[in-house]
Amino acid sequence: MKKLIVIASAFLVSAAHAEKWNKSNNPSYFNIIAQGQLKFDLRELPLSARLKDDRFGWSETFWPSNLGGIAYRWNSLDPRPFEYKLKKKEELKKMTQAELSELSPAELYDISQGDYKYSLTKKVLRTYSSKDLWWEGICHGWSLAASNYPEPDKIVVTNKDGIKVPFGASDVKGLLSMHDAYNSKGAYARVGDRCAISGKVPGEAFVEDGNVPMPSAADAQRPECSDVNAGTFHVVLSNMIGVYSKGFVADVDRFNDVWNQPIVGYESTMHEETSVTSAEIKAGIAKKIRVITHMTYGDELEFYSPEAAAEGIMGFVSKEPVTGTPMQTEFTRVYEYLLELDSLDNIVGGSWISEARPDMLWMKLKDEKFINGRFPLAGLNEIYKPITR
Repeated sequence: MKKLIVIASAFLVSAAHAEKWNKSNNPSYFNIIAQGQLKFDLRELPLSARLKDDRFGWSETFWPSNLGGIAYRWNSLDPRPFEYKLKKKEELKKMTQAELSELSPAELYDISQGDYKYSLTKKVLRTYSSKDLWWEGICHGWSLAASNYPEPDKIVVTNKDGIKVPFGASDVKGLLSMHDAYNSKGAYARVGDRCAISGKVPGEAFVEDGNVPMPSAADAQRPECSDVNAGTFHVVLSNMIGVYSKGFVADVDRFNDVWNQPIVGYESTMHEETSVTSAEIKAGIAKKIRVITHMTYGDELEFYSPEAAAEGIMGFVSKEPVTGTPMQTEFTRVYEYLLELDSLDNIVGGSWISEARPDMLWMKLKDEKFINGRFPLAGLNEIYKPITR
């Protein structure tokens, strides 16, 4: 996982104001994902919950574009991104299982399909460049796959020529992530709009970012940069995790950078009620309650390096599943906001107190056969086998 620069955040209570959700923030969009009706009555929403099946929300790398994505030989001591030579069939037949395991997920997939022209690998390498930004990758594919599929187990697949292809857990997770990153078909829901303004909330910059300030107040309060609406956030989070126990994805960077994460749990505490203005009463707001929510998500894994190990980092991309082990890494963000309720205690809106907030919440239902999108990977029907608990 990337290291966050820790800086104290300021809570701007005076900046909060009544804000019912707009069209792009309607929580009911998630009904199709929940496969049921979301609840709005605050009394019916659990204050804390985690996904009942801990095989979801698994940690994994976001497969950085500047390393070649899933065409990166992450298990090799000499990965040579974008520069390595592809192995011929005759060479592959002479390689040991340990040697084969050093190939990239894309190469392993091609070999398992008996494709010695390496169609997938070449297509992936054409998609990315060593000049891509350090944070670019398929975090949207990883977080979506981690929310859709129980963590995969390692597996050995024998291809048509008798070559035994060893897939580690992360190799399969990379393939799942690649498929989901580019599959545009299927039921989809999103609340919040994409904010394209450069800047960082204090405490949310990564070391690699350097010193990135907050954007101007005017830019920060643009509609697309001040959402997701706080009421929408609470309704979606407490319904999806607390009521339906179904994962979803949050872009946890409020501004331009995109950091999609698979949500696994939360804990909310209700605090004091705040005063309601006459204008808010006319708008149907009967009360406002201050809330602090701790939202937890599966976090990124690092590619192994002696330098990272020396720093005490434990979460590395692995041939073994990470569920239930110290390699499964999680991160918790703290959000503070006001919930706006009507006279029946239904949530009708909300406003943020903390500067920190998600940019978007979204989710798409899985492709059962892995046959859709820009990277159809039907071979996953044989390769993907979830771990058992």
